[in-house]
Amino acid sequence: MVTISLARVNDTIEALPNILFTYDKLKKQQNVTTLQVDFNKGVALLEKKEYEKAIDIFKQTAQVLRVPSFLNIGIAYYKLNSFKNATIYLNQIYNVKELMFSDTYSFMSSAYYLYKITNEDHYLQDLINAAKNNPNLSDNEKRMLADTFIVLKEYKNALRILENVSKGVDFKKALLHLKLNDFKKSEAFLERAYKEALSENQVDTILWFMIYRDLKSNSLTKLQEHLNILEERRLNFTVNQELPITIAFNETKYSSDEYLDFVTQYSLYRQIDMAFYFAPFVFSDNQEIIYDNSKGFIFNSKQNLQSLENMIKYNSQFINIIKEDPIVRVKKLKDLIKHKETKSYVYYNLALSLAQIHDFQNAHAYFLKAYKLNPGNKLYAAMTLVSAKRINKEVKDKSYIERNMSSEYGLYNYFGQTLYSLFINNKANVKQEAQGYKNTILYSFLELLEKLKKNEPILGNEELFAKYYKDPLVYLMNKAIKQPNENKFNYIARLQDTLPLQINNNFLEGSVIITEFYIDILKALALFDRANFNIDNYYSPSYIRTLAIKLIHDNNSNAAIGILEYLQNRYELKDKYTLYLMVAAYLQQKEYNEASLQISLIKALINDSGANFLNGVQLIQELKINSAKQFFSYPYYDTFIDFDLIGFDEFLESL
Repeated sequence: MVTISLARVNDTIEALPNILFTYDKLKKQQNVTTLQVDFNKGVALLEKKEYEKAIDIFKQTAQVLRVPSFLNIGIAYYKLNSFKNATIYLNQIYNVKELMFSDTYSFMSSAYYLYKITNEDHYLQDLINAAKNNPNLSDNEKRMLADTFIVLKEYKNALRILENVSKGVDFKKALLHLKLNDFKKSEAFLERAYKEALSENQVDTILWFMIYRDLKSNSLTKLQEHLNILEERRLNFTVNQELPITIAFNETKYSSDEYLDFVTQYSLYRQIDMAFYFAPFVFSDNQEIIYDNSKGFIFNSKQNLQSLENMIKYNSQFINIIKEDPIVRVKKLKDLIKHKETKSYVYYNLALSLAQIHDFQNAHAYFLKAYKLNPGNKLYAAMTLVSAKRINKEVKDKSYIERNMSSEYGLYNYFGQTLYSLFINNKANVKQEAQGYKNTILYSFLELLEKLKKNEPILGNEELFAKYYKDPLVYLMNKAIKQPNENKFNYIARLQDTLPLQINNNFLEGSVIITEFYIDILKALALFDRANFNIDNYYSPSYIRTLAIKLIHDNNSNAAIGILEYLQNRYELKDKYTLYLMVAAYLQQKEYNEASLQISLIKALINDSGANFLNGVQLIQELKINSAKQFFSYPYYDTFIDFDLIGFDEFLESL
């Protein structure tokens, strides 16, 4: 016969949150040695998941130890999925309201499991009220209260309760921080839990969550370390089957504060996209003639009117194309290249148009063609390097381009050298004055960018906002600026009151960055569902692509896929933005095979680092670790496609 000591019983109960009675309280009420031993046997059987045998013992001990025995009988029946029997015994405790004060833990436990059986919220409310009535909750009672908040998805409250629990909750804290996207704190608690793991299964489970955290937080160095450990444990590893990691559509991938950061603390990629948006179109190979979005044609040197008229006549068709919808513009510029002797500036303008619809791979290819035809043009040279940085691509002739960039000769020295200095080499000097280009929107944007690089605050009185406030992107950028004396509450309230939700056509079409910026603000303010995305009797391709985004969010991905396929066929779109929207639409429908095929298509068409990352995630799930490791060279950024751990909520509730 095995004798179970009282200390062993308490240790067991501490390790098993679902066994909801500690013998300390029982000892104060009963002093029957036989019942003590039998009750301990029942607890040991619960630990071994021998529920029927445990029930038989607890029915005997219930003659004297009624409340704790009934509670454990109810739990055992719950574990057996015998919910009717579980309800009978749990109600024997829950219906005695005096227990809310005299035996708070048992009452809370019965309420918790009755909620798990019925999904009726009033049980949780009674549990919380019981906790409020007891200022001196035990650790077990605190755990139960935290579990209640977890069921209610109130993760911050759960963490607040667990802060006062002395031991055994590091893993749970780690997962709660992970739920709140606090990846730094989650990492710290995961590492502590990993070191204290008591079994190989616990080690595997914690390691899997570490990898999930690494993916979510783009912690690529940590990811490689943890994948190396997983490779060593792979043969006996099964957690990936119990808690699969998958890619998923997530309409609220980031928190409100993170979305606000996107529109106030511009990332490097967003700064590059802005440069593509504000950059001028070029209309000559041998003279500095540009078409500025706000000012029209601008010369940087003396030019007679006759030559301007000749240039406009020669490029009359081209000028009309520039004014088209960005997607239409790309299609027509491609047709123009097919039918005419192509000049370098035509390649450049096509590249710029491609960049504005986020077809960065092809944009880089055409910037490079423009540069090779006219290597003295520093704007072409700079855009070649900047576009390569946008797609994480090495440029074979980079050293030659950089030497050429420092030359005093050539076209567009100011724009080229400034872009090069801001995005490629911050030690490079800008030797050329802006001259006539001070009247361009790109010049004003570059001035703003220089302030950002110096960590100077953006106040809203900069030239970009003063002179070009009618531009839709500038309008949104200005709107998002937090004023020096504005607290967060007033800042959010002002944005919510003044951001256009109905008269918003300018933000629903045009360059991708405008729509992205607008949607980021809407999500930061929780106004996405209140914004009007309908423009009656209007079907520009950039607008109907925006409409597809709304349809995906409205669980109408079939219609969104139809729109996106039409755009791809009609305009030969192979841009990153449209391709990833297709992935998001399939994921929203949970058509994982179609999404996976689309990711393979992205990889084949544009060899995008994001597609590599998603492919790597799929390989991790399949435990093809050595193959997966090569796909995590660059961080993953996408506002719609996320990583999900199936069963996370249920696992956290059971922990």
